[in-house]
Amino acid sequence: MTAVSSATAAAVVLVGGCGGDGGSGAGASAGASASGKPAEAPAKGAPAKDAQAKGTLVERAAGSWKSIGTPGDDTLDTLTVTGGKLTAKGAKLSCTGTIAPEPEKDGKETASVMLTCEGGKDGGRGPGHLQVKPDGSALYIDYDGPKGGWGGPTDSYRRG
Repeated sequence: MTAVSSATAAAVVLVGGCGGDGGSGAGASAGASASGKPAEAPAKGAPAKDAQAKGTLVERAAGSWKSIGTPGDDTLDTLTVTGGKLTAKGAKLSCTGTIAPEPEKDGKETASVMLTCEGGKDGGRGPGHLQVKPDGSALYIDYDGPKGGWGGPTDSYRRG
């Protein structure tokens, strides 16, 4: 029986050691992905920042945003942009809309925004224009406001 016990103990030690120290096998690849470059890159923030600064205006606008203004009944406190669609929410106001690229104007990218709001006064929101800082850290939407007027409100956001 001691020969069987020794063989069993050797098998347990052999199996327990597989892949634990970076050997080849499933255990090694799981360890590398948990502690390798893919896990480290987002922690440093460089790839996310590079992605925010590159791409089209609509691509740079993608993500979650928080208003820099004082919250109120008619404000949109958060903004989420995915693809060419956006969702904005405030204390009482909730809006959805689309973003569409426009031809460059004076060498600058532009995009139109069209919002539809529910739950409160929209404050003159509806059609407008989107701008994103070149580094992708902030955006604003400048609304057209009523026809014949001086313009509508401006919503300003920072990455959330």
